[in-house]
Amino acid sequence: MERRERLMAYVDNELPPAERAAFERDLAADPGLQEEVSRQQALRRRLSAAFDPVLEEPVPLRLTLAAQAANAPGRSWRAPQWAAMAACLALGVLVGRTALPEHGPLVARDGALVARGPLAKALDQRLAAEGGAVRVGLSFRSTDGRYCRTFQSAPDRLAGLACREPQGWTARAFAAWSPPADAAYRTAGSETPAPVLAAVDGLIAGAPLDAAAERAARDGGWKP
Repeated sequence: MERRERLMAYVDNELPPAERAAFERDLAADPGLQEEVSRQQALRRRLSAAFDPVLEEPVPLRLTLAAQAANAPGRSWRAPQWAAMAACLALGVLVGRTALPEHGPLVARDGALVARGPLAKALDQRLAAEGGAVRVGLSFRSTDGRYCRTFQSAPDRLAGLACREPQGWTARAFAAWSPPADAAYRTAGSETPAPVLAAVDGLIAGAPLDAAAERAARDGGWKP
């Protein structure tokens, strides 16, 4: 198990007792590792403060077949990729029940779903501290170096995660979402659907951007 995978398993309390003890010995001797563990624990608290498990339905056959294809012999997946894939499977259940409108916030382009209209504008320009009908939560760099942002769109009743690609903001995960009654008083990161949180966990590298780094990335055009 690689260092990052051990770290994530430790934060998630998934290491067996012997491996956990070994990791904690390394942790006690490595200030850099301690800092990374603290960041990941803080991220867990921030993301998980306001959601419950949301999917209890059986996975549709088409998604089961997709998972079996991904697990075919000769194909290797790392833990973060499995997390992102699990999010996609869960999203398939949700989105299968809530079809996107023909002229909605996402459009198919070059084999991907790309943000358009008010959603694209918000992802390009809006900071997390700002309100509006489309709100942005976390901004971070992904493991492949791209900028990614979570969002909640009240008009579209949609929450998701998009990353900046050459063709625009490409959806990596999304789910049906309804704004809470007191939405004006909540942060944009709260009430995020669990599949979107799982996708964030599978893609994020390091800690989310702070306010200064978020502003600098926006002013720089979200270039990797």
